[in-house]
Amino acid sequence: MLNGKVYIVTAPELVSAVNRSSRTLAFNPFISEVGKRMTGHDEATSKVVQHNLNGENGTGYVIDIHDGHIAALSPGQNLETMVDPVLNAMATHLSDLKNNSKVELFSWLRKMTTMCSTRAIYGPSNPFDKDSRCHDFFWDFDNDLNRLMVGVLPSVLAPKGARGRAMLGSAFENYFNNFDPNSSQISAMVKSRYVTNTKYGISTWNQGRLEVGTLIGILANTIPSTFYMLVNIYSNPSLLQSIRAELETNSVSTTSPASKILHVLAVRDQSPLLLSTWNELLRLYARGASSRLVLEDTWLDNRYLLRKNMVVQMPTAVMHTDPKVWGPDAHVFNARRFMKSDDSNNSGKSSAGRSGAAYRPFGGGSALCPGRHFVTMEVMTLTAWLVLRFDMEPLENGGKWVVPEQKQESLATNVFPPGEDVRVRIVERKGYEGVEWGFEVD
Repeated sequence: MLNGKVYIVTAPELVSAVNRSSRTLAFNPFISEVGKRMTGHDEATSKVVQHNLNGENGTGYVIDIHDGHIAALSPGQNLETMVDPVLNAMATHLSDLKNNSKVELFSWLRKMTTMCSTRAIYGPSNPFDKDSRCHDFFWDFDNDLNRLMVGVLPSVLAPKGARGRAMLGSAFENYFNNFDPNSSQISAMVKSRYVTNTKYGISTWNQGRLEVGTLIGILANTIPSTFYMLVNIYSNPSLLQSIRAELETNSVSTTSPASKILHVLAVRDQSPLLLSTWNELLRLYARGASSRLVLEDTWLDNRYLLRKNMVVQMPTAVMHTDPKVWGPDAHVFNARRFMKSDDSNNSGKSSAGRSGAAYRPFGGGSALCPGRHFVTMEVMTLTAWLVLRFDMEPLENGGKWVVPEQKQESLATNVFPPGEDVRVRIVERKGYEGVEWGFEVD
């Protein structure tokens, strides 16, 4: 499947045509092809995953998992219930942050987000809380993922990644052996996966291995996204000031002179500049590619014949920086690009909002990422909390911010991490010293 012709599609109208042709241009075969090499599950489980991949004869394992994720991660109570414990855990981390702390920003965010997100999603009995080594096991696995996906001698070509995968798999096997589907502290997403795995007879050994792959979606894109949000905001004093003013006006209430509450849903729904900054961040830093397998000869937009068993790829970075779509400043970070226009002829849309299929940081069509709402709330809220509470200044480059280039680590990652970390000093924001901060998901 991976040795034939590859069709590269970048024109927005053709990308839309690919999305409309999900019956013959399918994403799910890649889950089957690459998934076993990634997670190391056994052959019997691979056959379950491969069966009825595209709903040829009703439902199938991959379809049921995907539908369960959509139900659990769509806006509403389930999503808000997931966000609440993430922020509770992060509140503890931020309270423990000493004034005038000096940290490697990406490493600090990675540790905090890994531990807080896994606790929120898997509950207090999750493997990361029981064994802090799971943090390093996962990031060793992620770092070696490309070599693991080759599927040849993993213990030789990717020894740290193979060991991390095995240790995490065993830890999650134990987690599912003791799983309580009635626990209110476990997210609806994990409960849905457990129900589907049980329905299809997936053993807890294999559930543990499959869950290691799920962690990539939970962690691998969220942390570099948060890092680049913070670096791009703090390196621009005018933008930082405007975002703080927006949040203080729409998302913060004062309960006493020394106590403030951050309203999470207001951050999401009433922060147009912060949301535009997030969308622009994804436009420039989401650099993966969407892939489809051609299941049968297909005419794309009645113009191009795509042959069976060939691969279609839609590189995000090319579409996201096309001057014909985004204008002459396509390669420039413009935090206000996604703000609604005041021009009545534009029907209240931003210029970016009219780009349609050219903007796809979460994929598109039937493969649209079901976790997009969760990561948006998580990144926007953590960013809001940090910019409201703290000042940051770089400790190198003469105190000047330098936004580091990304490095591609994993083919499974969409937002790549920085090639180098940024060492910063974090201090309580001037005028807000000693203020107690809480949050409400209301």
